[in-house]
Amino acid sequence: MHRPPFLFPRLAVLAGTLLFQSEGALAADANTLTPQEQAAGWKLLFDGRSTTGWHTYGKQSVTPGSWKIKDGCLVLPAGNGRPNGTGGDLVTNAMFTNFEFEFEWRVGPVGNSGVEYLFTEGEKRTALFYPGDTGDSPMGFEYQVLDDAPHASNVANRLAASIYSLVTPTGKTLRPVGKFNQGRIVVDGNHVEHWLNGRKVAECELGSAELQRIIASSKYKYYPGVGVKRATSIALQDHGAEVAYRNLKLRVLPATTGSTPAAATPAAASSSMTARKIPMQAADWRVWCWSKTDNRWTEHPLDKMTVQIQDGVLSASNTTNSNWPRAILVYRGTLLDGDFIVSADYRGQLESFDLQSADGGNQRLSCLNPPQDNQWHSILLGRKQGQYVARIEEAPAQVQNGKASAGMKGYFCFKLRPGEQVEVRGLVVQVGR
Repeated sequence: MHRPPFLFPRLAVLAGTLLFQSEGALAADANTLTPQEQAAGWKLLFDGRSTTGWHTYGKQSVTPGSWKIKDGCLVLPAGNGRPNGTGGDLVTNAMFTNFEFEFEWRVGPVGNSGVEYLFTEGEKRTALFYPGDTGDSPMGFEYQVLDDAPHASNVANRLAASIYSLVTPTGKTLRPVGKFNQGRIVVDGNHVEHWLNGRKVAECELGSAELQRIIASSKYKYYPGVGVKRATSIALQDHGAEVAYRNLKLRVLPATTGSTPAAATPAAASSSMTARKIPMQAADWRVWCWSKTDNRWTEHPLDKMTVQIQDGVLSASNTTNSNWPRAILVYRGTLLDGDFIVSADYRGQLESFDLQSADGGNQRLSCLNPPQDNQWHSILLGRKQGQYVARIEEAPAQVQNGKASAGMKGYFCFKLRPGEQVEVRGLVVQVGR
């Protein structure tokens, strides 16, 4: 990480020659999933043929002439490694909260790249970290991708597979330059792990006193967003050197009921978002039903639905009669004003999950057609600088804007038709400052 002046031009040419040589033939199963992986919930983020599902950081699509596809790999040619250069960091369109991400990476001599996560795209930094930095690149956690040997003078927490500049990898076995290494990143609640070639080599706990101590003594002390739990895309870093990635696969993990995203920590308190896990308690929830007389949603006791909470899971069913064709289960614990991200797991029957105007009027943003089955599904609804985003699992959700303005104040809610029932767990709310 992060982009010193690009050195060793002669070695860079050698790196390119080595990088594009095949290791014999590519594995027959590259960029595919086994039936067992599919059954376990793994999904490919790269099919070996196109950049569908990816974009260049800060752009709507992949910058022409930057990342290329060769021999079933995403390959970045050598460049200047700057945000305004010919390459750029390659970012998933999808965002994730709790996940396992596996990938294979290959560098040539002096190769340098990284896999970045726990960042917010579009967040302009005032703290600059390398020559030519414009504040327009991801800043969060990074799995360091590196040819260690010529970087032997690096601090140990900046070598391959480290949580870059924070946690030193231990017990690792790094394959030779020109060979593929297998990386793995786990974000499970507040617990983060880095794996290399089948062995766990680094880990930390978001929000822990130890991590905050490490951050405070690192260069990240100038940027308080590092180490904050958030919904995140995944980025493949442009560091100026050639690098190849393949077998990029991810599975979403269920919300971890025993962990709480970092909130009241020095880093989170100063960041653009503060997050908190929501304890499931009836006092925070209300039911709204549509009043034809008042032409608005009106608040009712929870007896308009059957609601119970057990072991951190809220169960609700719409037991209203035909006079109330819709009912909304509203989380009233946080008024969403300005930037926010709300995420949760649900299963059951659900018409939509919404941002509903605080005054019960017609303004709303509805995320339509969520799956209706007995499987747990992760959902996300957010607003950043007036732009709304909604996701089901890692895919964008179908959104209907019912006059939801960029600055609408509202509440997060679940809309149920009569007879529908839903279970909710792992509700996390992040709000802007």
